[in-house]
Amino acid sequence: MSRITLTSAAREALRDGEVVFFDWHVTGLCCADAGEFSVRAVRRARLPRRARPLGRSGLVYAHPTAWVHLTGLPVTVDCRPLWRWRRFVSDLPPDAGLRCCLGRPIDGSLQGR
Repeated sequence: MSRITLTSAAREALRDGEVVFFDWHVTGLCCADAGEFSVRAVRRARLPRRARPLGRSGLVYAHPTAWVHLTGLPVTVDCRPLWRWRRFVSDLPPDAGLRCCLGRPIDGSLQGR
């Protein structure tokens, strides 16, 4: 099970009926798993059918490909307001998607090497 933590700012930024969604954006032309993560607020009713829950709070979901890479990782989600917009961010490294598609762990550990 994932250890997803929402900061107080992230919890307060969520509106009624919204959840945090980790989306997966394909960036590779040759491989379906080459991609990057994004984090955004989505109305629960508008979640993709294939979205899978992350953690036990019921407030965080992920695209199936992102879920595979994030499950079991400790991830913190924060919200940084930018004027009128809400910008949800995570503490994942900026190259997390690239690391995943190359088989490298996101957390930096080199288990099995």
